[in-house]
Amino acid sequence: MISRETAISALERVLADACFGETAEAELAGNLRAFVEARGVVGEDADAIVAAPPRLGVYRTLVQNGIKTVVGRVLPRTRARLNASSSGRFDADLARFLDAVGPRTHYLRDVPDEFVAWALPRWRADPAVPPHMADLAVHEVVVFAVASAPDDPPAAASPVTLDRALSFAQSARLVRYAWRVHELSGDVDARDPPVEGPAYLLAYRDANLSASWLDLTPLEASIVGPLMDGQALGDAVQGACRDHATSPTAVATDVARLLADLASRGIVLGAR
Repeated sequence: MISRETAISALERVLADACFGETAEAELAGNLRAFVEARGVVGEDADAIVAAPPRLGVYRTLVQNGIKTVVGRVLPRTRARLNASSSGRFDADLARFLDAVGPRTHYLRDVPDEFVAWALPRWRADPAVPPHMADLAVHEVVVFAVASAPDDPPAAASPVTLDRALSFAQSARLVRYAWRVHELSGDVDARDPPVEGPAYLLAYRDANLSASWLDLTPLEASIVGPLMDGQALGDAVQGACRDHATSPTAVATDVARLLADLASRGIVLGAR
């Protein structure tokens, strides 16, 4: 007799493969008993599933439709534009992702990010896909991540010094686009083309709890990136100056202005 844990694990495999297996629809419509027994479900459990054959198919449809709804809500403009420009390509790729790969996360909110990570190399390599589409998808995922980031815990302000790392808001994200997709119309039906970049953007949640964007210069982005990775302020400035063939003295006023701006927006919370 198999253990309860083994039986539950086998049932979970059946459900997972039924929902996301690439050949599951054909297998469910064919030899259902062979499908479940191949995944370790036997005896009374197998009998119960075979006695109600439509259930797994209905469950597959419900689960996939739920996921497609979430992905569509996070990526509405990418979906609309890519479907319009490439004959339903977004919906076809999402169906392919669900069948061939399937989500690895336990959280619905993370599925759009997983789908975009899977789709990006395919879209970038395909000349039939508009070249800005990958950046737009990343942008919409970032907007969602910023809006849904946890609130920052209350913390005592610490003075900012060159030898300290800075504390950033949990909603802050630094991104670089080859196309200025953040300037596109927010209307799902809009088809305005983006301006070719590059764009260095610091995303954050503003006082109205909306995703906002701060346009950075390449030098500023080279400073902010290491700071967000935990580098001390002085080291981050020196490294960026080396990369941009300038000196900390020459950019001191600009750095001070940048830090003041980040603090006023609630992006930098103080020193660690």
